[in-house]
Amino acid sequence: MERFYGNAQVQETLHQMLKRDRAAHGFLFYGEAGLGKKTLAKRFLAELLCTGAEKPCGVCKSCRMLADGVHPDVRFVEHSGKRGGFSVDTVREVCMDLASPPNEGDAKCYVFGDCDHMDTRTQNLLLKAVEEPPTYGYFIFTATSPTALLPTVRSRIIALPLGPVSEEQCRSALEAEGFAPQEIQEAVGVFHGNIGRCKDFLQQEPIRTVAALTKSAINSIISRNEYTFLQAAAVLGKQREQALLFLTLFDRTIRDAMARKYD
Repeated sequence: MERFYGNAQVQETLHQMLKRDRAAHGFLFYGEAGLGKKTLAKRFLAELLCTGAEKPCGVCKSCRMLADGVHPDVRFVEHSGKRGGFSVDTVREVCMDLASPPNEGDAKCYVFGDCDHMDTRTQNLLLKAVEEPPTYGYFIFTATSPTALLPTVRSRIIALPLGPVSEEQCRSALEAEGFAPQEIQEAVGVFHGNIGRCKDFLQQEPIRTVAALTKSAINSIISRNEYTFLQAAAVLGKQREQALLFLTLFDRTIRDAMARKYD
């Protein structure tokens, strides 16, 4: 089972709910990309479905099926469309499937990951199922912001925020993945305690390129060289995702500099 780092209070809250057999039937895990929201969802489901003495044991049939992605009672609902939402047909299928009891154990679970572009119609279709699920039905949503879900949906589930881990925890997680110390230091210097984004930085050349451009832009401001700044920004051209990352990193660097200057 993949380890989940940090956010100890959130982990303890979920553990105590399950330990006392008082787990809610709907959750929203929210926070910026890379914080491990879907990893936390898997760990929660592993503990919920585990049949071992120490939950999650990682070795029982349920834990093994979940780790292999073949558990018959767990569905990571498929995205569709250009914006990565969920189609009406898919949501209707989920609602119909919910009417059938679990194949294994006592729970049936649906994970709607990355719900930032989940439209109003599909959420309204889900509302009845989320509001009055059968005793075995569980829903988990993940998003960058709680406002991704309608107030009517949010009012029927528990929303838990996730934050970055400490830089020390981030280094430990990256070391466990086999990355070299020098690489880890470079990644943490850019994305700090966001493990997922650090891994993306180490594995994806375009992200390293954008980080280097951001550094160049910051240095151009320090040296008051407007031309160098424009050169760095112009490299991105019409690459929207890279431009957004550039602006995000640039914004955070300025924010951190202001915070340090003015304590």
